[in-house]
Amino acid sequence: MRELNVAEMNVVSGAGFLEALTSAITLGTTGFAAGAAYGGIHGGDNGGLLGVGAVGQLVGVITGSAVGVIGGVILGAVIGWDNPDKITDISIQWMGHFINGDFK
Repeated sequence: MRELNVAEMNVVSGAGFLEALTSAITLGTTGFAAGAAYGGIHGGDNGGLLGVGAVGQLVGVITGSAVGVIGGVILGAVIGWDNPDKITDISIQWMGHFINGDFK
């Protein structure tokens, strides 16, 4: 039996699983907020019945949130496996843009 190197030990031991899990939760939450905001902002752009896009905004918020969560969880798990700090940077950057009004 041979000795394993550090990379092989990480693969065998399952290292990175908790980082991927927490990154998936973090980016899933950020994706939920971003999807809801985008859906709410642009859901009723075309007006709708009587020029009020309330139904379109409601549908936009619901579907935007669902798509944001699904995409955020998948992307967070994939990126977070190797680089969990990148997920934190993405979330903080998005929140900064949202708070400063640069979110369009």
